[in-house]
Amino acid sequence: MNPLPILGKKASDLGVKIGWLSLDKYTPPSASTKYNKIAMNENWHNQEEIPFQLAHELAHIINHDDCEMAFYHASYSSQERIEREANIEAIKLLIPIFKEMGYSNNPVTFMQVFHVPNYLFDNVTKIMKLSK
Repeated sequence: MNPLPILGKKASDLGVKIGWLSLDKYTPPSASTKYNKIAMNENWHNQEEIPFQLAHELAHIINHDDCEMAFYHASYSSQERIEREANIEAIKLLIPIFKEMGYSNNPVTFMQVFHVPNYLFDNVTKIMKLSK
């Protein structure tokens, strides 16, 4: 099961448009809460990371983050908080998909399937325990 169509439907249900752009392989995706749009890089160097990236960008919109201003005018701690909260929301978006894919509640497997960065292990474990 490919998680991208499920995330795409979730975005569509929220009125969020996703643009798949042909960019340099290291250009990261971005979200705009002002325009309710997500720009994804279809050429990303690690294709397996794309579902988590899309969930993360969708999370910025769900969280009503001021993405346009966050990185230019926010303090480091403010940026860090926004990114942490987007990661947490992305994990929450992906857990039901993970279960639909037939996996059991296993944080390590979840992180491998969605290529979630290792520093989020404690978050994944905590959220999975709450989602049983």
